[in-house]
Amino acid sequence: MTADLPRAERAVHARSLLALAAARAAGLPGVLDGGEVDGLRFTLCTSPGLAFLTGVTGVDADTVGALPGLLAALAGRGAEVVGVVGSPEVSPVLEELGLRRTAPRPIGVRAVGDADRAPRAGQSVTAPPVPGPPATALPVTRDDPAFLDVLVAGYGGDEAVRRFLAAEHADVRVRGFVARPDGVPVAAAALSLHGDVAVLGGSSTLPAHRGRGGQTALLHARLAAACGAGATLATATAAPGSPSARNLAQAGSTVHERPAWTAGRAGGPPS
Repeated sequence: MTADLPRAERAVHARSLLALAAARAAGLPGVLDGGEVDGLRFTLCTSPGLAFLTGVTGVDADTVGALPGLLAALAGRGAEVVGVVGSPEVSPVLEELGLRRTAPRPIGVRAVGDADRAPRAGQSVTAPPVPGPPATALPVTRDDPAFLDVLVAGYGGDEAVRRFLAAEHADVRVRGFVARPDGVPVAAAALSLHGDVAVLGGSSTLPAHRGRGGQTALLHARLAAACGAGATLATATAAPGSPSARNLAQAGSTVHERPAWTAGRAGGPPS
């Protein structure tokens, strides 16, 4: 574990708390909460269709002793399944507690520096050459509907997921970017700052336009924005083996394949 990984995980948790608060303010039903207990960071979501957002991170040799109590407390508040991300050294302890191993939870961590600075006025941020027209990533003003429309449409999912995404990314602390090859918005991505750590959370591309460099352009545009805002570290989570994970690695991130577990009833939502 590098010294930067705990900073990145704390920032991702802060972004999760932002998202839950935004969803709560938007009137989504159920319990939408999170915080920190005895060094463990937790999120709790009992909103129908969103139970998979319940989880615990920060589990290591110093905090694992508090995990059974926290899991019991979350169950008492309505959690059926809890995703748990722990450091490798506590894996035997989690097995003894009866948790079941699930797919790893990759997180990319990357220093932000001068090489990420935005190009000079008049220049565009573009992806490396790929088939089709280049995708130019541009910041979007908050009254431009393209950001939320493209982001939510690109994710797909059911109504509960769409409502949650819309609430989270409408928050004024989340900055939106859109890729517009030929002036048509086809991909969107978000950035939020938590201290000096930039969370590159939230990105999607309309299905018909995938594989054309839009997310690569958006990734570099967000790194430039993070640098301009004074961030020294950037982080993002991704699904194992996904294009997002590959993009993070290609952009210089160290991708940590964090061991993941699940607690609760068998056959529940993915953690």
